[in-house]
Amino acid sequence: MKCPMCGGDFTSVVLKTSSAESVLARQCGQCAGIWLEREPSEPLSGESVREFDTAAANYSLAHHDLVCPLDNSLLSEVDSDDLPAGIRYWHCTDCSGSFYPKGQLAAISKHQNHSTAHQVAAGRTQVTIASVLVVGLIVLVNASWRQMEGDLLTLEASTDQVLPGGSLSFLTLILLVACYLAGTALAVMGRRTSLVAMGWGVIAICLAGFFVVVLGP
Repeated sequence: MKCPMCGGDFTSVVLKTSSAESVLARQCGQCAGIWLEREPSEPLSGESVREFDTAAANYSLAHHDLVCPLDNSLLSEVDSDDLPAGIRYWHCTDCSGSFYPKGQLAAISKHQNHSTAHQVAAGRTQVTIASVLVVGLIVLVNASWRQMEGDLLTLEASTDQVLPGGSLSFLTLILLVACYLAGTALAVMGRRTSLVAMGWGVIAICLAGFFVVVLGP
């Protein structure tokens, strides 16, 4: 196989994914470009890629009509908003191979690993917030229920008859719980700022409702 960029000879190299799965690749001995026969199903390990490539944006990389080294079909330049600025590579739609000029694969791997780490951190933050909100809900529901039971017993004792207000109070509490959970879902999982703000607004209104039930109007 010959490098589609410079015509140099390829040598086989082995890369690793983030889960240590081996990925067979080829690197040009002249221009150091890397050919992947197939895109891996998960991001490549940054440490593994750095053994063969160094991340570098290349804004001056010329537009080339590159030919696939396997089937001689014309490679398509990949243009995606998900790529870091100054990063370009070519892909074969026939054999699914991809060619990365020097510095490009390492830059993409670095970007993917950074994005993955950011998503994991964001996910942990969301889980923490959701847990705190749910625990707070349990505490508030318990306090509200105890307060409503006490109020009903006091009223029954003072009027010497069973009052029908228990079911109404229970329905009010259920409504507050449902709205609180809906607000929590929006605040934690909302993808837009407006949805997140709406979620926190609903939570604030529900908290006010719980405190009215517990402390009285």
